[in-house]
Amino acid sequence: MIIKTTDCKSLILFTLYACLSLCFIPSLIFAEGTGTSSSSIEEMTYQTDASSSNNEKNTSDVNANVKKGLSTEAVWFGFDEEVTIATRHELQISKAPSIVTVITDEEIKNLGYRTFVEILRTVPGFEILKTGALGDTIPAVRGFAGDNKVRVMLNGHLVNNPLRGGAFVNFDDFPVDGIKRIEIIRGPGSAMYGENAFLGVINIITKDAKDINGVKVSSGYGSFDTYDENIIFGETYGKVGVSGMVHYRQTEGFDGIVERDSQTMADDSLSSLGFPKASLAPGKVHDGRQEFDLNLKVTYKDFYAEGLYINKNVGPFVGPQYALNNESDVENNYVFGEAGYKKTFDERLTLKPRIYYDQFDRNIYSESLPEGSTVSSDTDGDGATDTFYTYPNGYIVNSKLIERVAGTEIPFDYELFDGNMLTLGLEYRYVKQTNIHFLSNVDPVTLEPLDSIQDFSESYPQIDKATRGIWSVYLQDTWDITDALNFTLGVRHDHYSDFGGTTNPRSGLTWAFMKNASLKFLYGEAFRAPSFSEMHAIYQKNSIVRGNKDLDPETVRSYETGLSYQFNKYVSSSVNYFFNDIKDLIILRSTFEDTTRILSYENFGDAHVHGVEMETKVDITKGNYVFMNYTFQSPEDDDGDKLPFVAKHKGNFGVNVHYWKYINTNLSAFASGQRSREEGDARDDLPAYTLLNLSVIGKEFFKTMEVYGTVYNLLDKDYSDPGPTSIPEDLPRPGRTFFIGLSYQF
Repeated sequence: MIIKTTDCKSLILFTLYACLSLCFIPSLIFAEGTGTSSSSIEEMTYQTDASSSNNEKNTSDVNANVKKGLSTEAVWFGFDEEVTIATRHELQISKAPSIVTVITDEEIKNLGYRTFVEILRTVPGFEILKTGALGDTIPAVRGFAGDNKVRVMLNGHLVNNPLRGGAFVNFDDFPVDGIKRIEIIRGPGSAMYGENAFLGVINIITKDAKDINGVKVSSGYGSFDTYDENIIFGETYGKVGVSGMVHYRQTEGFDGIVERDSQTMADDSLSSLGFPKASLAPGKVHDGRQEFDLNLKVTYKDFYAEGLYINKNVGPFVGPQYALNNESDVENNYVFGEAGYKKTFDERLTLKPRIYYDQFDRNIYSESLPEGSTVSSDTDGDGATDTFYTYPNGYIVNSKLIERVAGTEIPFDYELFDGNMLTLGLEYRYVKQTNIHFLSNVDPVTLEPLDSIQDFSESYPQIDKATRGIWSVYLQDTWDITDALNFTLGVRHDHYSDFGGTTNPRSGLTWAFMKNASLKFLYGEAFRAPSFSEMHAIYQKNSIVRGNKDLDPETVRSYETGLSYQFNKYVSSSVNYFFNDIKDLIILRSTFEDTTRILSYENFGDAHVHGVEMETKVDITKGNYVFMNYTFQSPEDDDGDKLPFVAKHKGNFGVNVHYWKYINTNLSAFASGQRSREEGDARDDLPAYTLLNLSVIGKEFFKTMEVYGTVYNLLDKDYSDPGPTSIPEDLPRPGRTFFIGLSYQF
């Protein structure tokens, strides 16, 4: 069922109650050994009528099976599962000096999601928002909305772009079929990874040759004429492994209605002067998109090489000036290549050097204002409007640029003695922003309409050419002081050629104070480097924003405490508290020079966020499980005012049922509480909402064929994402949608 707005609090309270109940009274759910038998449990059972001569052998086999079964369950719960994202080398989650979430390919498939960004809704502290200007998808993480505060990697390779600092413009629709697992640090990670590892770090790990061992083809169709075609492949030829993906996705996109936009407001103010209305509102948003992805990885002994290409065209959703239009398109091309080597010497020293190259091409063709729109201009600079211009073909802007990144990294892992791992790394990155073009059918100075689109790249560029060199060094020591006590201490220094250096330490103490229980005490600092758009935007008369080359990086100090406990074979829970102290936030501020209003980037304001995240997982039998999480977060600025767009309460609840070997069913719900507005926005807070999804998979009925289908927002909940005041009813989001598909493994 879907829960009404007034019932959202009930679901959140229920999730909280369930988490606490599972934490403190697990015996009421599953007493040890009273659960329904599963195949894994049956494997641990031995025949009691065996002859006495075989007792010793049987006992040995049973012990092996018991260990195997318990190990499998422990991996599902994550206690003994090893991750690399926390320390750059394999370490058990219980010892990792971070709060870590791992999402496996099986969990992804069962949920029925088709893109990477949808999966993040299930992670504690994460929410996904849509922006109106260019249709970007951004995460809200631990109290802040913004993709430039989250570092995203593909197989350890950084994919955030230098222009705005985010990765989701290219990776929100990244296909899930080839994903082996996703490792996520909830919290700072700059002590190991540097820039953008501010509030979280995400590493998407793709399947390699041995994981695929053949070719898997999938094809699907969904709402809004969505077509999704995907091929993943992997094969080993002697010592050579080859794996990769070819993916194509096309959709007309969600077509929700915007009743009023910014042009509506302009029309209202100009109608008394006799100017005709030009707004297309009420009208549909434009969320169509077309994407082609190609990934290839080759390994030979200790060497590897990997490449990725993404070509993506998307609609503007509403538009860059929050005015509906018919002729905008955003094209992004992204390519990277990386080659590396991993070698262990004398079982103690591991060397992992790599070199890489990235290129980001961005081409924005925008109809900033629709056909027939009128704007006013102050041509003599006295502060009074004296001229009106009408644009019969609309206000057209076409901006292009290319960003290139080249770098190398040399990390060392050295085991000083048993249980003590020392990590040292050196990295250099060179970033260049070039090939900048700016074209328009409007004079950039006078706003006078032109007969055709003209090139102003040399005379009035929107952004400056820029370069950035980054030297980095990091050092970390991970030490198992005892079997129960682990200590991690690390620090990283990054020196930027354009704004200077920043040093970020971290420490972590994990304590297995009792059987199946782990306690963590964590401290970390992180930074977000100013992006090129924030530092190098060029202000001309009538341009929108001004860059600031004197910006300092945003910084955060984070304090975390985490407790996890595995009650028995079935039930595992964790709870953690975090406090983030954030300084030097980079924001757009409105100032005036004479009578001209200017928007410029500045370090202005601090913030504080504290919160609690709770998770519980129940593994009933093989393939049958329940998961739930709840997040409380309270983000405030220095004046004690709530930060906008982020819900104080959010949670997930899901049930996966594999009652028959041919059928798997997954029912999941995401709930978000009320979200506050920006300062000066008098509208009511956005109401709470809950989304319910249902996924069904049919498998093994014909060789390796699988049939799957998912209904999203099952009960057609009406909800919105926050929009500017020029769109009073906010940004509409999809109601009930569906996707069905078919896959076959060769």
